[in-house]
Amino acid sequence: METTFTEQESLRVITEMIENSKAKIRDNGFFYLLWGWLVLIASLSNFILLNMDYDKAWLPWPFLMTGGGIVSGIAGYRLGKRIKVRTFFDTAMIYLWYGFLATLFIILFTAAKGNVSWVVTNALIIALYGLGTFVSGGILNFKPLIYGGVFSWLLAIVTLFIPDLYSLLAVALSIVVAYLIPGYMLKSRYNKSSYV
Repeated sequence: METTFTEQESLRVITEMIENSKAKIRDNGFFYLLWGWLVLIASLSNFILLNMDYDKAWLPWPFLMTGGGIVSGIAGYRLGKRIKVRTFFDTAMIYLWYGFLATLFIILFTAAKGNVSWVVTNALIIALYGLGTFVSGGILNFKPLIYGGVFSWLLAIVTLFIPDLYSLLAVALSIVVAYLIPGYMLKSRYNKSSYV
């Protein structure tokens, strides 16, 4: 059975698709900025506390990541309620970032058991940031994320040759280039497109 649309129905569908795309761009910018700032603060705090010889220098991570998880869960739930139709784009992004999260937990669990040094762990996490942003950049057709991913991969290799303590600074640098800069660019792109 063939469905035909009137001009007004076609225009409404196109308008909804454009608005849905704008929301996706904005919301993706939000998640990159949220996690970018949380990881940046956690890694720099961890670095500073280690330099102060604080025995629980790792504490910023569980507090900030738990808070970020709660905020992301709420924001993701709200975003899911607004989206009327799940596209291939939506499904690909969901599976990418859930896969990222599962892999991150495996890396962290392995490091916590003492099977891998923290410098190797941080290099693997930086490489994982690279994978997430590179694929997201391809899905969004947004080159700053792609470049951020490639930068993170190169930085992951460099991280293997620096002292453990400074690998936290490599994590911070990676997150600035792969998450924060593209996140602000996505936000700017959304703000410009909302005036069109």
